[in-house]
Amino acid sequence: MHASPCTAECQHLIAIAQRMATALSGPSAKPPVSLVDWLARAETLVTNPKLESLDGEQMLENLSLDLRRRWLNEVHAGAPAGSDRYMMSPPHAQAKYLADGTRVHYPYDRWLKPRELERRLAALHPPPSGWAGRSMLFANGMSAITTILQVLRVQSPKMWPRAPKLPYSLHWFGGYFEIARALELLCNDSFHGRKHARQPALCTAVMRGAVDVVLIEPVAADTGLEVFDLDAFIATWKQRRAKRPCAIVIDSSLSADVFPVERLCVELANDPPVLIASIRSGLKLDQEGLEFSNVGLVDVWMVDTPATIERLDTFASALTTARTTFGASLSQDEYAALSAPPFLDATSLHDHARAVFANNRLFAETLAARIKPDSSVLGRVSHPCLGAAKDRAWAEAPFVVLRYHPDGASARAFLRTVLEHEAKQRKLTLRSGSSFGFRGHRFEMGFVRGVKFNTLRVAMGARRGPSLHGAIQLFSDLAAYPDFAALRKAYPQIEAQHPKDRVRDET
Repeated sequence: MHASPCTAECQHLIAIAQRMATALSGPSAKPPVSLVDWLARAETLVTNPKLESLDGEQMLENLSLDLRRRWLNEVHAGAPAGSDRYMMSPPHAQAKYLADGTRVHYPYDRWLKPRELERRLAALHPPPSGWAGRSMLFANGMSAITTILQVLRVQSPKMWPRAPKLPYSLHWFGGYFEIARALELLCNDSFHGRKHARQPALCTAVMRGAVDVVLIEPVAADTGLEVFDLDAFIATWKQRRAKRPCAIVIDSSLSADVFPVERLCVELANDPPVLIASIRSGLKLDQEGLEFSNVGLVDVWMVDTPATIERLDTFASALTTARTTFGASLSQDEYAALSAPPFLDATSLHDHARAVFANNRLFAETLAARIKPDSSVLGRVSHPCLGAAKDRAWAEAPFVVLRYHPDGASARAFLRTVLEHEAKQRKLTLRSGSSFGFRGHRFEMGFVRGVKFNTLRVAMGARRGPSLHGAIQLFSDLAAYPDFAALRKAYPQIEAQHPKDRVRDET
């Protein structure tokens, strides 16, 4: 841990801004005025004696968001090649460039092929020896997943013949609610999809050889954050009773680069899946917490033989066609925004993700030690580091799930208002909001009815400044209240806004 975390982050942001300036102007040309101004502010802040305080941390938060805004202004509207200069359907003869000088071609915006970023993605995560790969970018993580599933459903029976008249079968270990919604839309009599809340049921289906697609979340994006048992899966695969052609799709949006996809390739070499597709939302942990643009990242790997290379190219071509036809590609503006140097950079991804993981682990471990579930307004703390699988390398998560004990339908709104009030009073960079992987910290009240409605997700960002420990103390203070009645008594003005109503039982 750095002794002066805010100073270290300010210096890191200065290095990012310098790389941005070089990307926009070249190593010897004068950088854009907007970045020169930003660098001057940053150099002043890095020497400010208040930087390591809560007030200084907020200045640092504002500085990081301003860097994001200035980068986007430069790549969209800056001279001489901002993306705003080009229409969605530009004249055919017009030469089109990214802000760093990369030339692009497209007759319609949704036909754009982000080849430079795909080269960077392929270099970031190359397949192991004996395997070949293709890398693609989509508009976002969900468009990547749904496009892959639709192309697999249509192309697999043609590319990998199987017993006729059998429905196409997908078995999923995970919990992300939007994948569940996607399967409700995609599945029918000829395409069966099943979610497995517990892995043994998935392994049973794999052992029977009754699966066409295995969809894996290394850490299930659900309230329990259960960790996938790779050893058990590999052992099961090696005992398959029927060699039905099967694809493995991995959604690693919560895991960045820590899940060992390469190990699947090595361990299953004698009976390989027809393909392994590794997918993640590149918005979360790949952009230094600055959210330049939505993007979905896809690596498709197949065993490297002449026959499979032809199939790999066929499959990649089908994905490209689907991406264009479904409108699932990056726009020119998004392509320009994602030309930021930290994106698809191995060091940036590794360092930022590890910082996010470490902060959430610290939050979970500290709070779990302080909560008494039977005598606290807060109940169970869920994070991979607290379970039996904590020693697996991918037992990480960019957020922590807290269960609370509501006393009525208004409890959710009441607790959110208390958190917002306390974060403001304590000057914490802790905001109510969705997503994760930022530099500052966020919380989000559960919004899905049932058990999830009585949960709270806390996403600690990468910064190890005073707000990290302030947020831990805030939730520790809340955990000291024995129930909602005591909490409401402590905040009468907020209670007046959200009075207790009828008790709801959603356990």
